[in-house]
Amino acid sequence: MKIFNLLKFASRKRIRDRGIRWKETYHERSAPLKKRFEKEIGPGSYHRWEGHDYTTNSDYFVVVGPAIQKSGQKSFFSGVKKLPPRYKREKVKAYAPSGKYFTNILSALSHAVEMWGISFPKNQQKYDEKNLATVEIPRHIKGSITPALVKRGLNHEVQEQLID
Repeated sequence: MKIFNLLKFASRKRIRDRGIRWKETYHERSAPLKKRFEKEIGPGSYHRWEGHDYTTNSDYFVVVGPAIQKSGQKSFFSGVKKLPPRYKREKVKAYAPSGKYFTNILSALSHAVEMWGISFPKNQQKYDEKNLATVEIPRHIKGSITPALVKRGLNHEVQEQLID
């Protein structure tokens, strides 16, 4: 009598085991960021890949580059995010990827290679947190006060709470 192993068939595969072919791709929002980081830090300081997963019929992107942690510390980030379906991409925003922070870019790239199966870039420079000291990195944290919130007419007390 053969026993059916449900876990063997129903378990999810890791992203790296799904056979995704990653292609380095930059769009209207990521291309200026790459250009700016490569000018201020150096070549190979920001990478972004996209790939299609045929097992789930979904597109993903992987990003490796400078970031600011919630504590305010500058570091390198390696993360992945599922993209919205192609027919919704013009209307729906792709939110920030989830991943890990690292003290240097080589560790961040090694993590991306191990977790998601991207290919390690050739001639990669060694950047660490010291290289990020003078670089201004955009902060993308929910709840931060912006001029757009002020224009919406938030009262003064709410603005002070958001700033603190």
